[in-house]
Amino acid sequence: MSIPSLSLKSQVSSLKFKDALSASLKPNFRLQTSNLRLRKSKGLSLVELVVFIVIVSTAVAGVLGVMDVTTRSSVDPMIHKQALAIAEAVLEEVQLQPFTYCDPDDPGAATADLAGAGVPIAFDAASSCTPVSTAANSVTWSHTTSGADRILIVGVSIRNDLSQTVSGVTYAGTPLTPVPGGVQDNGTSVRVELWRLVAPALGANNVVVTLSGGATAKMACGAVSLTGVGQANPIDATNSAIGTSSTPSVTVTTVADNAWVVDAIAFRSTGNALPTGTAGSGQTQRWSGYTESGGILVNIRGMGSTEGPKSPAGAVVMDWALSASADWAAVGVAPKPGGGCGTLTEAIGPEAGETRYSSTVPFDNVNDYHGFDSNTGALGIRNIDNTPIVGLDGYRVTVSVAGQPLGPTGAIIGNDAFGNPQSLLVSVTVTGPGNTTVTLHGYRTRYAPNDLP
Repeated sequence: MSIPSLSLKSQVSSLKFKDALSASLKPNFRLQTSNLRLRKSKGLSLVELVVFIVIVSTAVAGVLGVMDVTTRSSVDPMIHKQALAIAEAVLEEVQLQPFTYCDPDDPGAATADLAGAGVPIAFDAASSCTPVSTAANSVTWSHTTSGADRILIVGVSIRNDLSQTVSGVTYAGTPLTPVPGGVQDNGTSVRVELWRLVAPALGANNVVVTLSGGATAKMACGAVSLTGVGQANPIDATNSAIGTSSTPSVTVTTVADNAWVVDAIAFRSTGNALPTGTAGSGQTQRWSGYTESGGILVNIRGMGSTEGPKSPAGAVVMDWALSASADWAAVGVAPKPGGGCGTLTEAIGPEAGETRYSSTVPFDNVNDYHGFDSNTGALGIRNIDNTPIVGLDGYRVTVSVAGQPLGPTGAIIGNDAFGNPQSLLVSVTVTGPGNTTVTLHGYRTRYAPNDLP
């Protein structure tokens, strides 16, 4: 019994020893914790502080550097934008100026057909159809053209007993247009018509005359081509007349100096190859045709002539002498010469005394801006009244104007027959602070050659 008692005591003693050991460790733990708290309350070490300062300083320097670069470079887009705005405004100003054949101060500027003085009208060629002695719906013959600034005028004389009329005329397949006021009939006896085509195809080509509605008639017809005729507005005047006599005549009153007159007459037959007709004084007969079959009453005679140049402008009497009295109808048309500029033909560069800023002799044509420099006389950009524009004294604008073909192959706007450009390339260059440069290009075509400022 004693042995178990000793074992229990030993176990108790062992437990007490462990408790004592645990108790002895607790004060040491509290001491270590207190020491750690004491160390933390002392702050950063010197090394840690230096490292912190270096890192922050580097970051701040980087941010300030980015801000500096951004601030310095942000001025360039503003300058570029201002230069672009100036270039756009000046280009628009130039393109809105007239591009006329003549200088707008020239008396012929509003009516000119060609740049420069042009050339006088000249006779090119004449032809006539084989007279249609048997009533037909159409007739064809060959005519040859040459030279510059051409016009083709076709005359048709019809025995219009059934009120027949011409429905169309072509040359080399291109339709002609009726001459305004160039149609006249004498009841249902005879009728005469004039048709015209500006810039007809060069060389030998067929003229085809067709009557309307499938109608048939006896016809006599002819064609006359001239050179040196105004291409934009070729017709100066027209007139017509009818009668029954041996002295047919029509008076055409020209407006432009040096115009020509082309006429055609139709008259009834009075016998075999009769009556004959002779052109009046000053006229040159260009074509003649007689139909001869089926009896006197159904035949027709047709003739045509020219006279010119007429200077000064005025009344031109186109008359004929017939060998016998007959019903007749006559029409006359006056083609006018091209060009028309006096001494002030338009050329690249300003005329003497003209400036952008003048109130009495300002730039009045696109060409005048060639060589313009805003820094001539004073620096900076100025209004057209020569007052400076605030804030733009550091900018400069120059302008160049030159002939430049425009358009795709086969439809190019190039030079006219005399080498004058019909399309201009306008280049505007603006230089700003810091040598910022902007250049814009634009075209100006001669779409309104008589449109004055």
